[in-house]
Amino acid sequence: MIRTIFKRFLPQAPTAKVLRLTDIPASIYAVGDLHGCLDLLKEIEREIVKDSGAQPGNKLIVYLGDVIDRGPDTAGVIAHLNGAAPDGFQRVVLMGNHEAMMLQFLEAPQKHHRWLGYGGAETLMSYGIHPESEAGFGRDGSVLQHKLAAAIPDDHRAFLRDLPCGLEAGPYRFAHAGYELGRPAETQSRERLLWGPPEQSDRYRGAERLVHGHVPTTEVIHHPSRISIDLGAYKTGRLAALRIRPDGSAPKTIIVTRTPTHSRNTTEVQDLPE
Repeated sequence: MIRTIFKRFLPQAPTAKVLRLTDIPASIYAVGDLHGCLDLLKEIEREIVKDSGAQPGNKLIVYLGDVIDRGPDTAGVIAHLNGAAPDGFQRVVLMGNHEAMMLQFLEAPQKHHRWLGYGGAETLMSYGIHPESEAGFGRDGSVLQHKLAAAIPDDHRAFLRDLPCGLEAGPYRFAHAGYELGRPAETQSRERLLWGPPEQSDRYRGAERLVHGHVPTTEVIHHPSRISIDLGAYKTGRLAALRIRPDGSAPKTIIVTRTPTHSRNTTEVQDLPE
């Protein structure tokens, strides 16, 4: 179904796979870095469905990468995002630097073991993989490779491998970290889209605007050339979504917050200036 509304670019490395919408949905909701927080993911989707109401037309949720690592349930997050989208919606999940690191680790664990210190250990434990000793995964050697093969489903691996690095929709450019605004999709650098820095876009003065995560901030930050929506969900218990409509109305933020008791979540809505 996704292929019906996207034109796909498949350039050779070091450029990146970028999707372009050929038909702009009635609403696009961009969601910041999840980092393994399944409860906040489910809550933000409930609020997005509620916000969309009975609005007709296609609606799209774009996850801006780093859906994995650090938080408690990466396995659950991938299983959820790999399943059906809410009724009336489609989903696109973009690759972040953490997804790229996990893929490298799965291919060569000993060579890319540093990922374990950046939230990878929590990810492995969400799949039921635990170190053999208190010394951690670094001492597991070839045993770890067998554990990975047994515990991480093929469809989760395929999910990670197939992630695009960017999305174009009208004047908006969606990526995990950075984007060279004003330049075609097929010329974008994979490193820039995954690692940034986003601030490189601040010198741009054209009509395009980047929506990104990657750099945690205390609030959604609205720059002339970009909007930053990573609220550090795994640390703060706060997750933001940004609603964009092609009618020119101001973007709107929806923020869900996990309470300290984890008994319920709260929601905050904010309209941003043009």
